[in-house]
Amino acid sequence: MKKVTLQDIANELNTSKNTVSKALRGLPGVSDRLRQRIIKYANEMGYVNNSLKKSQIDDQINVTMVCRKDFFTQPSFWSQVFYGIMECSGRNNVSIKTITVNSENEGSSFSTLISSGASCDGFLVVGTISDDLLTKVKKMHLPMVVVDYYNNDIECDYVNSANSRGIYKTIRYLIQNNHKRIGFISNREGAYSFNQRYEAYLKYMKTFLLPVKEEYVWLDAVYSDTKYYTEKLRELYDQPDFPTAWICVNDNTALAFHNALRKMNIKVPDDVSLVGFDNVTSVFSPFLTTINVPQKEMGERAMEQLIFRIKNPDEPFVSIQINTTLIERSSVKRYEVE
Repeated sequence: MKKVTLQDIANELNTSKNTVSKALRGLPGVSDRLRQRIIKYANEMGYVNNSLKKSQIDDQINVTMVCRKDFFTQPSFWSQVFYGIMECSGRNNVSIKTITVNSENEGSSFSTLISSGASCDGFLVVGTISDDLLTKVKKMHLPMVVVDYYNNDIECDYVNSANSRGIYKTIRYLIQNNHKRIGFISNREGAYSFNQRYEAYLKYMKTFLLPVKEEYVWLDAVYSDTKYYTEKLRELYDQPDFPTAWICVNDNTALAFHNALRKMNIKVPDDVSLVGFDNVTSVFSPFLTTINVPQKEMGERAMEQLIFRIKNPDEPFVSIQINTTLIERSSVKRYEVE
């Protein structure tokens, strides 16, 4: 008769080998219901544990991190998130396997996810991936924490920045500097955080009884394409209701817009005020007023929550928002009241 292994039990019960090992050894991190199923099945199959010695078991937590491939070419924001993840992992004996995805390889990525699930205690999903792939990860029935994204239909733990609060602080700050005509610029990436910031802009402009004009809400900008901005400026800048201040969905968008303004000899902040979001430009462009997102802390908090979830699978799911703060620099002018 074939010897029953930990992996056999894991495969049968659609869980990980490490989870089976923890259940049979009485360690935390396994729900009572799952532990009972594992023990019952192991007994029924005649699993023999006499060769399993505590000294031979690695108590390391194994995590699979899923993120978009291009995040590794955007060092300004994501590098700090990853730094927080890795630093927390090092303190807690967590081993991380990374799987990168893009729109072309999601099918093959899922195959890799399935194979990694056998030796994985939980998934850390960083940034926006397709809802279809996220649903497939959820169906693997392992602990999962999602960073900088949210889906109402997928029950798990989420960690995001307080995007709405950041936009509220921005609009309030501009009003305090007597700006009433405020434009908004987003870009084609369509990230979850960008959509949150746009929705907050619409909400709080209405709250403060400020007009939102369609011609001054640009949602399809491109980071490095100054041509887009210059064409918009040539068309609209001479209009009497042109905004005195612009909120940009992130710092990279603000810098691209700033470059276009300079080419058009429009001065910041004398002619137009700018506010970014994320605070990734403080080193090479320290002029930009922006909303600080504590990226490293987001990564750390996400990993902490995943470790907690692995050890406490039956606790209620949480949605964590990391607070954002306004960083006042020199790109906003106090506008004179007309």
